[in-house]
Amino acid sequence: MKRWHVLAALAVASVAQAGVVGGPRGGRLLDNDAPRAEFLVTGERKVEVRFYDAALNPVPPGEQTVTVVAEAPAGRAKLELRKSGDALVSQEALPAGEGYLIVVRLKASPTATARNFRIPFHAEICAECQRAEYACTCEHGHDEGGHQH
Repeated sequence: MKRWHVLAALAVASVAQAGVVGGPRGGRLLDNDAPRAEFLVTGERKVEVRFYDAALNPVPPGEQTVTVVAEAPAGRAKLELRKSGDALVSQEALPAGEGYLIVVRLKASPTATARNFRIPFHAEICAECQRAEYACTCEHGHDEGGHQH
């Protein structure tokens, strides 16, 4: 089994145990301190990260920095995110395909300790919650290939 398959399986197992919270724009709400970050993949496969207060009202990005590393079968790809309006947006698209691990590295400020969030990337839409699988909020079983329906 390839390394990224093992990592994806471990990440899916931890997500299934902890439960995934959906973000206001249909992405995945990360489990970080306020302001909470939402990880979203656009139709163009670019990554957007938006921030929300405790009531899930949008707040503009401040000193936060976000880096995304896609561990795709074709190789590792690092995406830098930059401020664009009220979000941090990747300049590049995610690599082709899916079923790979995405690591989101978030720093709340230049002096803060970075937090890593491991997200198994599956873009297909869940039949139950109608969200992309990487942001699915259902409590049904997961495996390394996505949901078990």
